[in-house]
Amino acid sequence: MNKKVRGHGFRLVGLILGIVGATISITSIVFSALGLHQARLCKHCTKGDNFR
Repeated sequence: MNKKVRGHGFRLVGLILGIVGATISITSIVFSALGLHQARLCKHCTKGDNFR
């Protein structure tokens, strides 16, 4: 006899949400690193004086 394993849908949804969450967190880390780099560049250029 084969017994059905219950909760397959919840595992699938958990896997999908985990992949989406990891993708969003990696994207946010990349954007924050780019923002920090851009802020450092503006300190050395003439634009930085205009924003202060």
